[in-house]
Amino acid sequence: MRARIRRVLSVAALAFLLAGATGIAAERFYISIPGPTLSYVPLYHAQEKGFFSQEGLDLQVLIVRGVIGVSSLMAGEIDLTCHAGSGFAAALRGLPLKVISVTRDRPIHELIVAPSVTSSAELKGKAVAVGSLDGTAAVMTRRVLQAKGLDPYKDVTLLSMDTHSRLQSLLTGKVAGAMVTSPSTYLAQDQGFKVLGRGRDYMRFLQTGVVATDAGIKQKREKIVRFLRAWNRAAKFYQDNPEIMIPYIQKKLAVKDAQLARKMYDDDAPYMLPGGRLSAEAAKEILDIGREALRIKEAVPAERVFDFSLATEALK
Repeated sequence: MRARIRRVLSVAALAFLLAGATGIAAERFYISIPGPTLSYVPLYHAQEKGFFSQEGLDLQVLIVRGVIGVSSLMAGEIDLTCHAGSGFAAALRGLPLKVISVTRDRPIHELIVAPSVTSSAELKGKAVAVGSLDGTAAVMTRRVLQAKGLDPYKDVTLLSMDTHSRLQSLLTGKVAGAMVTSPSTYLAQDQGFKVLGRGRDYMRFLQTGVVATDAGIKQKREKIVRFLRAWNRAAKFYQDNPEIMIPYIQKKLAVKDAQLARKMYDDDAPYMLPGGRLSAEAAKEILDIGREALRIKEAVPAERVFDFSLATEALK
C-alpha cells in the first residue's frame, strides 16, 4: 500500500513539475473520440508521454459515438470533440460549431462485405454497419455504394454502431457489410471477408480532426490552442518515429503481428496533414461532398464550417 501511495505521489509531483515548466496550472480538459482506433494512436501516445500536461492540460478522453460527442460538446460537458465527421455534419446543418483542425482528409475506412457477396447488387435489401448516420463512415459508405450503382438511401439500410460492434456484426452475419478501419479491416479479410471499396479512392473527407463550439472558441481560445499545439506535436512524432510507434500500435491496439502493425502504420502515417489546415480547394471539395450527402441545396460558405485561425496560432 505504501509503495502504491508513493507511486501516486510521484505521478502527481511529475504532473506538477511539467505544468510548472510551462508556467501554466494544469486544468482538466475533456475531449471525445470514437474509440481506440489507429487514428487516435498518436493522441494516446502523446497523453502517456506528457505532451498535453506540458501544455498545462490534464487531458480526459471520453469514448462515445459521434452524435453523443457532438451533443456533449453543445451542452458544454466537454471542451472539444474529435468526431470530425459528425461535427462537420452538424455545422453544415447550422449548429454553432467549427472544424478547427484536420489531421487527415483522406479516409482510411474500407467497406468490407461478407464472403458471400460477389457483387454490389447483392447488397440490395441488406444492412450495412456504420458509425453515426451523419458521420464520416456513413458519408463514405453512401459514396461507395453510389459509385457501385446502388441508391444508398433506398437499396440498403445503414445501421449506427460503435467500432467494436461493427466488426462483430459483420463477422457474425448480422450485417452484410460494414465500414471499418484497421485493424478491423485486416481481421475481417483474414476470415475471407472482402473489400468492396476504400474510402480514400472515392472521396476526400474529414477522417480525423477537432471540432469546437463558437462559444468555446471565444471563451477557451488560449486553452484550445494549447491543446492543438500538443495535438500537432503528437502527429509529427507519430510520423517521424515509426520504430517507436509501430510497437506502440501493437501494444495499444492489441496487434500481435509486427508485420500487420507495420502495414497499418504505412497505410496511415503518410496521409496525415501537417499543421491541421485545409487548402481552399480541399475545403470546397469536402463542403460539396457534405452538402450532397446531407441533401443541402443552398451554398454553404467555408467560414460557417471551418475556422483554422486557432491551428495557425498553434504553429507559432
